[in-house]
Amino acid sequence: MFRSLILAVALLLCLRADAQMMPFKNYGIKDGLGDNNVQAVIRDNRGLLWVGTDFGVYWFDGKKFYRPQVTANVGQLYVTGFYKDMSGTIWVLTFFNGIFKYHDGRFTNYMVDPQQKDENTNSIADMIQLSPTKYILLTQNRSYIFDGKRFSSFESEKIDIKANGNSVAAIPGQTIAMGTDDGFFLLKCSQGIPKITQHLFAGSRVEKVAFVKNQLWALTPKGAFCFPFKPADGSLGKPVAFLKGRSLKDLAAGRDGDTWVIANNGSFWDVADTVYKIRNGSVTVYGRQNGLPENVQQIYYDNEGIVWFANRKGLSMLADEYYSFDKIVSGHFNDPVTSMLIDDKKTFWVGSINGLAQRKEKKYDFYPNINGASIGYVSWVNKTQRGDCFVGSVAGVLKIGRNSVKKFLNLNSTAFSEGPDHSLWFGCVTGEVWKFDGVSLKKMLVRSPVHEMATALYAGKDFVWVGYRDRGIAKFTPRNDSLILLKEFSTANGYPDMRIRCCSADQQGNVFFGTRTNGVFMFSRGSDEPVAHINTQSGLNANWIRDIVSGPSGTLYLATNNGINVVTGNYKHPQVRYISINDDNINRETNCILKDGTVFYVGTNEGILKWMPANIRKDTVAPPVYLTKISIQGLKGFSVAPYTSDAGSVELPYDRHFISFEFAGVSLKDPENVFYHYSVTGQDNGWSPLTRNNDVAFDLKPGSYTFKVAAKNADGTWSRRPAIFHFIIDPPFWLSWWFVLIMTALTVFVAYSAYRYKLSKALAIELLRNKISNDLHDDIGSTLSSISILSEVAAREKEQKSKRILGEINERSHLLMEKMDDIVWSISTQNDTIGNLFSRIQQFASTILEARNIDYEFRVPDKLKEMKLDMQRRQHIYLVLKEAINNLIKYSGCSTVCILAEYSGGLLKIEVADDGKGFDTTQQSSGNGLLNMQKRAEAMRGKFCIASSPGKGTRVSLAVQIE
Repeated sequence: MFRSLILAVALLLCLRADAQMMPFKNYGIKDGLGDNNVQAVIRDNRGLLWVGTDFGVYWFDGKKFYRPQVTANVGQLYVTGFYKDMSGTIWVLTFFNGIFKYHDGRFTNYMVDPQQKDENTNSIADMIQLSPTKYILLTQNRSYIFDGKRFSSFESEKIDIKANGNSVAAIPGQTIAMGTDDGFFLLKCSQGIPKITQHLFAGSRVEKVAFVKNQLWALTPKGAFCFPFKPADGSLGKPVAFLKGRSLKDLAAGRDGDTWVIANNGSFWDVADTVYKIRNGSVTVYGRQNGLPENVQQIYYDNEGIVWFANRKGLSMLADEYYSFDKIVSGHFNDPVTSMLIDDKKTFWVGSINGLAQRKEKKYDFYPNINGASIGYVSWVNKTQRGDCFVGSVAGVLKIGRNSVKKFLNLNSTAFSEGPDHSLWFGCVTGEVWKFDGVSLKKMLVRSPVHEMATALYAGKDFVWVGYRDRGIAKFTPRNDSLILLKEFSTANGYPDMRIRCCSADQQGNVFFGTRTNGVFMFSRGSDEPVAHINTQSGLNANWIRDIVSGPSGTLYLATNNGINVVTGNYKHPQVRYISINDDNINRETNCILKDGTVFYVGTNEGILKWMPANIRKDTVAPPVYLTKISIQGLKGFSVAPYTSDAGSVELPYDRHFISFEFAGVSLKDPENVFYHYSVTGQDNGWSPLTRNNDVAFDLKPGSYTFKVAAKNADGTWSRRPAIFHFIIDPPFWLSWWFVLIMTALTVFVAYSAYRYKLSKALAIELLRNKISNDLHDDIGSTLSSISILSEVAAREKEQKSKRILGEINERSHLLMEKMDDIVWSISTQNDTIGNLFSRIQQFASTILEARNIDYEFRVPDKLKEMKLDMQRRQHIYLVLKEAINNLIKYSGCSTVCILAEYSGGLLKIEVADDGKGFDTTQQSSGNGLLNMQKRAEAMRGKFCIASSPGKGTRVSLAVQIE
């Protein structure tokens, strides 16, 4: 025993643990901030953080920096500070550019002396509000009262303060504290005009004054002084001094009574011991060694309990001090931590890839060797229910004693589990499983052994689960010295990608296996199938699970190669939260977890993270949510003010139907764990699943829509009201109500017109049938009747008279044939052109005109001959011309006839002219011929005219409108 201890001590080396890194999160140019030299910060009523730099103002929503447009009067916009007044209005204090008021989305500039823009008069150091319309402003050479429009100096108000003002603070009871180069002054306001009531620290420069919880703080070159305030008489009590002898330049007080102070070591670029926290009289130093950047300029404490540090390297924040980090250095290399253990003596043991270490105070004693052999890679360290501590290493199974380590078993164990009967089970690098019952070590026999490294082992009452590096999981039942295989979970039986790296069990009877590339599989202890599978598709941020710790409430803590994931809720539908590690210098790869009460220790590749979730205060501040960008059809088609909660409404044409939204839920404490859900009323009425993505796009049909989005912070507090946007996508004109109405009316009109046309055609045919019937009845019927009568008479008469009657019968038969021929011709569709009409007229006229030795001429243009005529017009024109020719043969006594046709402007004109004896058109005609021709012209809606006079021939004209 003594010899082993001597060897251990002889081989012991010293590991150094650097100063603990705190959860400072740093933002700079890499995160979108335009300038790293940050002078001031403040939080507005929208929840946005205002960041003042040497080159203007930025707004920060936790993930993105936005630069509002503020135009400088002189040079660049160098921001020296911010102030939020009683109404929540933000004022921007600048160097050489006076002050800017931000109200209703606009910046308004006020210059103390607009005529001297480059003077220090326009360089503002601080301001405070006295009343709704009155402010005190401190410039670099004088103090002023500002009424919202004009500035008046203190001298004009008979306030005798000769020294430059540096800081001003409001105290209850209309009292003002002003820190100057000549101490600090208390001023009592009467009717809005301050009067000096007390002057302290005369002759000393007071850099900062601040009133917090009935205490007035004053920062001087000799330290920080805290004066208790007596509300009864408005006086100050005896001060308590802190940081004596230190020159201090800025101060901020938190809601828990913490006071943060910045040191002023006399150098503009001072980097050492810059920040102090005073709590309950004790002082804690924060600096570069804790992760705070250099050159802190201002401290600001916001309503979420976050402390902000404006510095010359950007912007830093410290919310809850929920973790610290020990970076472990061994010689010239870092040892990745593989496992951890706290023994019954509260000694902290660490396994690494090169041996074992023991923490003592702020350093680690390192054990690289045991009995002259290298310990090498430590696969696990574990404490049994009886308090014995064992280590699995390349050198064998080691046992940890008081300040000593000795070899226990000669096994290269890579997995360990304790059975319900306190037996110890070991999985080895070759896949073998061994059992130690407290007396002897036995190798468990397996019928078909798996020759693969055992990386996880769980020994229950009835089952033994073994996880292998690349061969999945085997479930055995122990029987004497053997393991009987019950079920295998590997590629061979439908479970691919089961490269096991760790396992754990909870108090509810579940066994969890972490894999290299496929997340976590959960089994019930008696189950033959996985009952849940959790991976990146379920919300994890990595699939490589290196260690699992199960909490009593079913919460899973997973060490992954991308940080710690905390899984809560239903395992089949889990909720996943990531533990934010703000320092970019701390490696995100985590290897193991050790739970000690409410504290967790996390082993990484470079050291040990102490995670204290109990220190995380629940964020009860409802995160406001805003729309930051609306794009239509991939372009910014709708102007939306930055960070607006109600973007109004817009009407879009039908071809602007692809709409995308960007939004921001402002929760600066833990922005990585802000979740959103959204809905589009009009497309669906439900909320989307929770997502971390802060943008979404839709391709929508015409309709009326309302987009809503709400945000939830890391602690489950939802926005009080969603951000909202109403929009209408108009249908294309062919789908609009007026177009549908017009087309419906047009369709009805066309259908009705077609019906009327069809009805008119049917009526026309009916009229034609009636006409043909009447013609047949009147002309043919009467002719046949007369022939019948004449035939009977001829039969009774003598031969000579019979011959005359037969001749008359013959004549009437020819007339009947002619009429029948006219009727047949008029109804035939083959005769529906003007050319066919005039051929018919010419055929009729030539026979009778030639028989009377009358010369005739037909003049019809060729282009006219192919024009169509409907049946009724064709018949009417034919009978009018036939009647005209018959009349001129009977009565004109002419020797020449001219029949012509012409067409112009849709009008067909036909003339029949003769050189006969003519007649007086004023005399009443005894026949029906002219009257019939006039009626036929009217039936065609045409114009009929006869021009004649005695001795001058006759001209019959007909004009008919045709298409």
